[in-house]
Amino acid sequence: MTRSIVLRGGVGAVALALAVTACGGSTKPAASSTPSPSAATTSSTTTTADTTNTVAAQLYAGLDQLLRQHVDLTANVVQTAITKGVGSNNTKLALEALDQNTQGLGAAIGSVYGAAAQQAFLKMWRAHIGFFVNYTIGVATKNASMVTTAQTDLKGYISQFSTFVAGATKLPAAAVAADLQGHVTTLETAINAIVAKSSDAGTDISMAAMHMDGTAQVLAQGIVSSKGLTGAVAGAGSALRAGLTGLLIQHVAATGFVVETAVANGGNLTVPEVKGAIAALSANTDSLGAAIGSVYGAAAQQAFLTMWRAHIGFFVNYTLGVATKNASMVSTAQNDLKGYISQFSTFIAGATKLPAAAVAADLQGHVSTLETAINDIVAGSPAASADLSMAEAHMAGTAAVLAKGIASSAPAKFSS
Repeated sequence: MTRSIVLRGGVGAVALALAVTACGGSTKPAASSTPSPSAATTSSTTTTADTTNTVAAQLYAGLDQLLRQHVDLTANVVQTAITKGVGSNNTKLALEALDQNTQGLGAAIGSVYGAAAQQAFLKMWRAHIGFFVNYTIGVATKNASMVTTAQTDLKGYISQFSTFVAGATKLPAAAVAADLQGHVTTLETAINAIVAKSSDAGTDISMAAMHMDGTAQVLAQGIVSSKGLTGAVAGAGSALRAGLTGLLIQHVAATGFVVETAVANGGNLTVPEVKGAIAALSANTDSLGAAIGSVYGAAAQQAFLTMWRAHIGFFVNYTLGVATKNASMVSTAQNDLKGYISQFSTFIAGATKLPAAAVAADLQGHVSTLETAINDIVAGSPAASADLSMAEAHMAGTAAVLAKGIASSAPAKFSS
């Protein structure tokens, strides 16, 4: 699989991976709010299949998960604030879900660089989230002065945080600052689009999240180099796992945004904001299909796309059934999703040689967690943000398992 396809398409095990790097694998990491099924699979011996599970690969994928979710959860805060109100309980809990992500990042930093670095990170990271909140309020209320102040504060954050990261990783501070500016710019663009209810909002969120893939790679490489860790961040196996992590997390995030915008527009799927969200979800599907095709060929790519698009349609039908209180439609959608689990698990097992029953169980986890999130979004429940985050986190474990299976089935492609 080419790195360009998988990597750019896109907290599970990151704290563990970092703790392994700092402590030689003997110390249990700080608890994470988003556990990964692969968290206990680190091995001191690396075979071809294990190129997806080296310390470097775990670190890269874990940072990719955390940083992507930072963007997606920030976008969710903005969307929730616009639809439910800045002072609503829904927005408060959306901010709490975002802070759980922040704590995961802080724990990862602390597991390598110690408690003082963890606290310094948390102070700066929480401050920059506050600046984005101020930026959002300024844009929403057309308060140009508030927008300007927030942008000035974000410039100060870029300078301060790039110095912190460069000092820890030995990466060039100017390069880190340029990457942070990319994060700020892409997320500001997404915030503008969400506030304006633009048809570009879904795509802009995906672009801001995708920017974090490159950030995760650069940071992982800096940490691996400065600490002398095992594995190759830029290796094929590592890129495969990180790429699948990003793509699958974004599948859930994009699906959630479709549901959020559809509900906000009374179920009208033809509104430009909703159509744009659907287009972003479709683009994610195309990227996943290209990733499959780059390993297994055009026929497998088309088979994947047929099944994947069908399961998205089943989720749409489920959402409409829940929204309209149509029990028959809900039941039909759930039966269709069961059929998808059976069909898709057979497809994946045939390609990767992973046990079909285990694949089916993981797919059931995807369906269950996303159904829960959809239920909450439709109901306007304050729990929606946390449940959407959990549905995203589930996909990090899925990516780890799939990456190992794919690498095992195509060892010549993933020997590095």
